[in-house]
Amino acid sequence: MQGLQLSIQSALRSSLVSVQSCPSTFMVLRIRIMKVSRPSREDPSRRASLRLLLRLAICGALCRWAFGSFPSQLAAFFQLGPLRQKTPLMHTTATRPTIRCDLSKRRCTVPPAPASGEADTLAPKPSRSSAVRAWGAFGVAGYLLYGVKKVIPIVREGIGAIEASWQWGLLASVLAFFAYVEGYKGFQKGFAPRVVSRAWVVSETNDAIPFWHKVLAPAFCIGYFHGTRRRVIASWMVTTIIFLVVVGVKRLSNPYRAIIDAGVMVGLLWGVCSIIVIFFKSIGSGAAPNFDPAIPKGSPYTRL
Repeated sequence: MQGLQLSIQSALRSSLVSVQSCPSTFMVLRIRIMKVSRPSREDPSRRASLRLLLRLAICGALCRWAFGSFPSQLAAFFQLGPLRQKTPLMHTTATRPTIRCDLSKRRCTVPPAPASGEADTLAPKPSRSSAVRAWGAFGVAGYLLYGVKKVIPIVREGIGAIEASWQWGLLASVLAFFAYVEGYKGFQKGFAPRVVSRAWVVSETNDAIPFWHKVLAPAFCIGYFHGTRRRVIASWMVTTIIFLVVVGVKRLSNPYRAIIDAGVMVGLLWGVCSIIVIFFKSIGSGAAPNFDPAIPKGSPYTRL
């Protein structure tokens, strides 16, 4: 009887080690149990004991797979001592962090990369000219103010020709329309941040950058040259459309010409204020606005 108990403990220890290393493989359990002792046809009691042992091992494997704690409790019950779980470690290299896996919790953790190497991976910021940056942004603002100056006399003369109340209502509607469409949607949300962003781009000091880019910085900021094909075509098309609208408005009589010119003046003033505010905000933050400057591929300028 004592020999049978020793045999059961030896077989149970072997099966638990197998469950610990591969809990889902039941063939390994059966092979190891059969290696410990083969039942003889003439000994039914020993054969029944091994069947009971096999059932316990299978139940332990299922519980280990489901709960992760049954083999340790079973080993403590039979006084086999705690079974140590091996924690596999991934191969560590200079570019791959150590991955630690815990089999009992079924999860792996990746430690964060050391912060000491982050500064080495950042590219150095290029030097920029404050004078060129201001020349580009304020040159565009001055170009818009010149258009405002040209329409002020026309608006002042035409406003005096308004007689009917519905014409005053038309003036208010035109002012609101140009303030939203031209001023807010056109200048504040698109044109002004692009101008300031391209002003930061053209202010970069680099030997590979042509000097005439800095001389023509306002035209560069508008997007007349050195931009993506879509940006350059759009800039020239907008300028052409504005020129045709101005020519067509000149043929109107007052007060209608003055009403339209008043709306254009409001939109241009909105654009000037947007450029100035966004420019000083970028200076205060020390970074260009978060807007695509539409720089072409292969450009000598550094991407913002």
